[in-house]
Amino acid sequence: MLAIGTPAPAFSLPDQNGTIHNLEQYKGKKIILYFYPELEVIQAYDVWHEKKMAGRTYMGIVRTTYLIDENGIIIQASDKVKAADNPQQMLNILLEN
Repeated sequence: MLAIGTPAPAFSLPDQNGTIHNLEQYKGKKIILYFYPELEVIQAYDVWHEKKMAGRTYMGIVRTTYLIDENGIIIQASDKVKAADNPQQMLNILLEN
């Protein structure tokens, strides 16, 4: 996982509708980046790790969320997040900042 306080790596990713989004277009705004992205961004954001489940070891994406500030700096990072709880947790953090 990337450290808080480091510049967020550039990305260009499609959303669920196929619209492409990139970090640069969100300069001046806070954004939340949640992972199941494409390979190049998985590597840049350090979310590809060894995982263990049911006695099996394999490589996979660790569910990770980054909150990136208006200047492209990571201000919050959470790994092993639960999809049901994480959106509300990140919204609360966003509203506090």
